[in-house]
Amino acid sequence: MAAERDSFFAGSGGRVLRHNFFANMMDGALYAFGLSFASQQTVLPVFVQKIGGGNVAIGLIPVLWMLSFNLPQILIASHAQRQRHKKRLLLKTAMGQRLPWLLLAVLAFFILPRVTPLAGLMLFFIIYASAGIGGSINLPVWFDIFAKMTPISLRGRLFAARMILGGVLGIGAGIAVRHILDWLPYPGNFGLLFLLTFAAMLVSYFFLTILKEPRSARSRTAAPQLREYLGSLPRIIREERNYRNFLIADGALYLAWMANGFFTVHALSRFDLPASAAGTFTAIMMASNIAGNLFFGWLADHFGQRINLILSAGMMTLSCALAIFAPGPELYCLVFVGSALAIALVQISRLPLIAELCSAEQRPTFVALANLISSPFIIAGVAGGWLADRCGYEFLFACSGLFALFSMGWYASVVREPRGTAHERVF
Repeated sequence: MAAERDSFFAGSGGRVLRHNFFANMMDGALYAFGLSFASQQTVLPVFVQKIGGGNVAIGLIPVLWMLSFNLPQILIASHAQRQRHKKRLLLKTAMGQRLPWLLLAVLAFFILPRVTPLAGLMLFFIIYASAGIGGSINLPVWFDIFAKMTPISLRGRLFAARMILGGVLGIGAGIAVRHILDWLPYPGNFGLLFLLTFAAMLVSYFFLTILKEPRSARSRTAAPQLREYLGSLPRIIREERNYRNFLIADGALYLAWMANGFFTVHALSRFDLPASAAGTFTAIMMASNIAGNLFFGWLADHFGQRINLILSAGMMTLSCALAIFAPGPELYCLVFVGSALAIALVQISRLPLIAELCSAEQRPTFVALANLISSPFIIAGVAGGWLADRCGYEFLFACSGLFALFSMGWYASVVREPRGTAHERVF
């Protein structure tokens, strides 16, 4: 595999590597920029509340996204794993994950004023789930190409660069969100936000088209029967002890994330803030992403991806504590700083750590299997809405903080750093 890497970059003077680094960075940054206009943590909870949804509906936002994003992956992983050249499949699936955002703009502009709140909520969640499914089908293909293109010593910095640039753009998006929500009436204000989301993602798609996929020494293999393929998955969990320990810590951290969808609505209610404050919170999260990624990408490349996931769980613990005890909106802004850093750290290091826990040939399966197993834990988002209704936001945040604390301890004391093990292969 190392020889394959050398032959691919030999004679190019690193031009292909630099070209792909730039294209990958721009794709990720512009995609993140688009999502800043429809932030799952700050904008969509307010949108669902405006339609007429309560806490359970708000809690369903991250749950539905993660379920629709994670569950279908295992069905395409085997197909992706067998493909010698993946770019054509990448481009098809990438467009599928972008089109639903245009449909959400159509929903807000033309349909919501003419339907009941219940119908509006159902249509929103159906279209939103389709965006998640599109991303699910795309991810195993995209990540395998990404890992083929990017040496292990650059992956953390590339993920960080994507997020830093996305964060810079996202600060402007957060300011725009505030003004759009202030100046335009509902639901047209949200329709414009979704339209901007789609436009930014469409530009990011261009950079996928210019990626130069490395030649692969792997030949296309015969497809196993689906039953045979699915039957092989439990063996991976039994035999790969460190991967299994990673899954435990990963699941606990996902349980902790049930608080993320409620920080904004809690702040608006507790401190009597206008809906446009969601734009301020979005800008704070984007600025935090920039500050954090300037350091955390370098940290992962030099000391391994595991340390970032320990820090992520720690940041989530602190955010939950601050959400309970912050006396005013100024200090409460630190909740969004911690939440943003927790999410950023996972985005930098979760997938690269999985890639280091397996061989190159196993990447699509290990990524898809990890996301499949994490899916049940994400149902906690709905439970979070139920807890918020029955016991209050503070009780919900306390539960999330305990899960984050457990995840931090498990990552630190049980999950082994895989750098230097037999599974560490760049391509």
